[in-house]
Amino acid sequence: MGGLATVAALILGAVSLVTAVALWQRAESIAQEAARRLQAGDVRVTQLEGQLKQTQDQSRDLQARSGVLESKLTEALGQQAQLERMYRDIAQDSIDTVLADVESAVAIASQQLAISGNVQGALAALADADGRLARIRQPQAIGMRRLLQRDIDRLKALPVVDLIGLALRLDAVTASIDQLPLLSAVTPAVEGAGSRPAAAARAPGFSLEGLASSGRRGLDSLLAELSQLFRVNRVDSPDALLLAPEQQYFVRENLRLMLLSARLSLLSRLEPVFRNDLERAVGLLGSQYDRQQRSVVNTVATLRQLQTARIALELPSLGDTLAAVRTARAAREVAQ
Repeated sequence: MGGLATVAALILGAVSLVTAVALWQRAESIAQEAARRLQAGDVRVTQLEGQLKQTQDQSRDLQARSGVLESKLTEALGQQAQLERMYRDIAQDSIDTVLADVESAVAIASQQLAISGNVQGALAALADADGRLARIRQPQAIGMRRLLQRDIDRLKALPVVDLIGLALRLDAVTASIDQLPLLSAVTPAVEGAGSRPAAAARAPGFSLEGLASSGRRGLDSLLAELSQLFRVNRVDSPDALLLAPEQQYFVRENLRLMLLSARLSLLSRLEPVFRNDLERAVGLLGSQYDRQQRSVVNTVATLRQLQTARIALELPSLGDTLAAVRTARAAREVAQ
């Protein structure tokens, strides 16, 4: 019995020892793990402290920036209020300036129509005035724009007069003055040599038929020579045949001045003066120039065609539009 108890005690002691060793190893492992986790916790705490400090620094920086932004916002709001006041003042001044420009443009268009009848120039001035009124976008501009559009439509409906084309035709006639033949400078046309045979073939021997043929040829030659020496023309002004060479120069210059006067009347749309100048030029061509020459006939025909051109138009008045603009300006001056 005693021996059995001893064996049991030894076994129990061995088990206790193994258990103690296992528990010690377990405790050692737990202690190492706890130390490792504690160290990791220290590192994490250090990182968190660094992040916290960085966050605090950023927070202070953001607060400082927020203060700066608030001050700038306050300053911007003040500047915006000032700009709004300045814009209102400028807008008021702009309306007055636009109305003054519109009045000037309508007055210029009216002068263009009254003085020279320049429809295209008046249209350009009215279109400029309408564009200025369109930019200000004010209710009081609607009525004036309606009047401007009415005037523009009336001017566009007018027939187109090609003053430049008529002036170019006059210039062509003026340039050909020196080539037009005067009555006092007419010379008979000389037929080219060889138009008639210098000698006719004679039949061999003497015969009455040959003699008669020779007589006919001689008579024809004499008549041809006489037709070149004498020319029958109807001259209404006999003095035109007696002009000296220096007087011929003054006749051509007189015709040139008449055509230049007609050109100025054309560009000024003075229709009665224009037609009168052309009539005087046609009369001078008929009295001093050779009307049997094709160049003179064509020149007279061209001037007659130009006389029929209508250069003066019944132009509309811009008085209503000009009065409306001036009334609007006067009303704004009273309101201010």
